[in-house]
Amino acid sequence: MKICNPYVELGTCLRGSFHNHTTNSDGWFPLETVYKMYGGYDFLGISDHDKITKHEGEREIPTVFEAIEVSSRQTHMLLVKPPHTIMENYSSEFTIENYQRFVDLANENGGFAVLVHPNRYFSNYWNLDDMFKMESYLGVEVYNGDGNPEYDIAFDKWDALLSAGRKVWGFGNDDSHVYGQERRAWNVVRAKENTNEAIIEALKEGNFYVSTGYGFDAIRVEGNTVVVDLRSNDLLDKMYKYVTFFGKDGQVLHESTGRIKQAKYECQGDEGYVRIAVYLEGGYSAFSQPLFVE
Repeated sequence: MKICNPYVELGTCLRGSFHNHTTNSDGWFPLETVYKMYGGYDFLGISDHDKITKHEGEREIPTVFEAIEVSSRQTHMLLVKPPHTIMENYSSEFTIENYQRFVDLANENGGFAVLVHPNRYFSNYWNLDDMFKMESYLGVEVYNGDGNPEYDIAFDKWDALLSAGRKVWGFGNDDSHVYGQERRAWNVVRAKENTNEAIIEALKEGNFYVSTGYGFDAIRVEGNTVVVDLRSNDLLDKMYKYVTFFGKDGQVLHESTGRIKQAKYECQGDEGYVRIAVYLEGGYSAFSQPLFVE
């Protein structure tokens, strides 16, 4: 049995979000205000609808990413580090061919693509069949902080892709437009340094997790056992935790609860993958990337 763990490489944990808007599209605030709203973040992407917003003006955020939300009436997709040439004869019309072309151009430019809010059925969602038709995108937005839990959580479609053998990572972003939507969900990336290149390298390796306020100190493999060290300090150790290990088709493999610092699951070899969700009493949570079991 081989368990492929994306959390092997060490690095510095960096906090950031890629899916955020300004007045350059339908956000309520100009770029400099958005920078202030995310003060203290290690990195930030600005992804206005159908526009690449140039980063300029004063900011405390060390690393910023150019991005765009390709926004047809039917389906939206996030491109991080897209080449500016995509704006030549640009069309956001949704066809597999057009969206795949955008994915390929972002990848060739050293960036990546994420299929965003795939369960937002009242508008701009992804049909699962279309998600399977697309290739080479890096991930799926499994937690969107827009504020509609029945529409903005997409672990079901992520599990469907993973169970079919697709290697895609799960992302969490705010999709912030208005005040109060910021700092709801973010990605904690373990990168060698706080640069665009190092962050993207870690993301492509899956060395990150989604957080809404809680986290992991480490996820490692000992023999056939996945060992999860939960975020720990004197105050957190007094709080109750709920840890779930999920496998193929979203099956619950194991659950651990209590005022615990660690949780373990021994793989049997037929799981396909193992991903971990942890909730801290009060609702703060963290979601790992899958460890593929071969």
